[in-house]
Amino acid sequence: MTIQARFKDEIFEKDASISPVAITAINTKNKQAQPEKPNARTPLTSLINELLIPFEGYGLNDLNNANLMNRVDSKFMLPLSFLPELLTHIQGQYRVLDIQGKRLFSYYNQYFDTPELDLYKAHHNGKLNRYKVRQRRYVDTATEYLEVKLKNNQSRTVKTRIKLEKNNQHANNTAFIKEQMQNHFAHLNVTQQSGYNRIALANEEKAERLTLDFNLWYNTPKGDNKITLPGFFIAELKQSKKTKHSPFYKLMSKHHIFPASFSKYCIGCALLYPERLKVNRFKPVLARLKHLNRTNPLLPLENN
Repeated sequence: MTIQARFKDEIFEKDASISPVAITAINTKNKQAQPEKPNARTPLTSLINELLIPFEGYGLNDLNNANLMNRVDSKFMLPLSFLPELLTHIQGQYRVLDIQGKRLFSYYNQYFDTPELDLYKAHHNGKLNRYKVRQRRYVDTATEYLEVKLKNNQSRTVKTRIKLEKNNQHANNTAFIKEQMQNHFAHLNVTQQSGYNRIALANEEKAERLTLDFNLWYNTPKGDNKITLPGFFIAELKQSKKTKHSPFYKLMSKHHIFPASFSKYCIGCALLYPERLKVNRFKPVLARLKHLNRTNPLLPLENN
């Protein structure tokens, strides 16, 4: 893995600042980093697509027990070279999201925070009942959602969202944010752009989903400081209630691979703005990123 970065302190541009009233207009003010679709001709992508062929597919409307808008999450940081072997081991345990034959997808996000980065600071300080706000674009289907995620005081993630249409009413978006955040924040900025490729897996019987995100990148609202993290992936297990009886969790436990606290938004802020933010809480994750950058991948799993 190589980490390509130009670290510098940024003061967010006024034109990247929005109120909820203008939330549907955010794309007109910022220079966006272009979301990158998976290159089907790279050896790794070709291998991943081949390994996904034996998986049974599911559609966007097929999940019931594994929909999980209210859930508990467990995240694992793993070297990207391990991804093909992982897919081999879990084949038969999960179905894969399939949209018109496509099984590897691109995501593009814009995250919002206050001018003082209060949402980042709430996470850094370990506060519960904390929020993340983002606009997410599903690049391959050209759909967008405005989303609010709450981490409540039971350590559950509760996600609510509304679909964004070209004719969306600003007032609807304002009301949605105010309702979900209980009027705690009156003004939000675009604080970062980010994206990644995702494989979305599900086990309906176990009421769980497993997402595998790789080729993670970050950029400032102006699009002038792109950081790429191509050498690792995040495996995120989403469950209705936390249990180690998950096929994936059993595999990780068997080989002494343990969850890590990884917030995509907060790690992006820590990398983009290290001189204006405290990052103590995230130092173990940042150290793990460096470790993955300079050491060999984890040993392959045994076939038993």
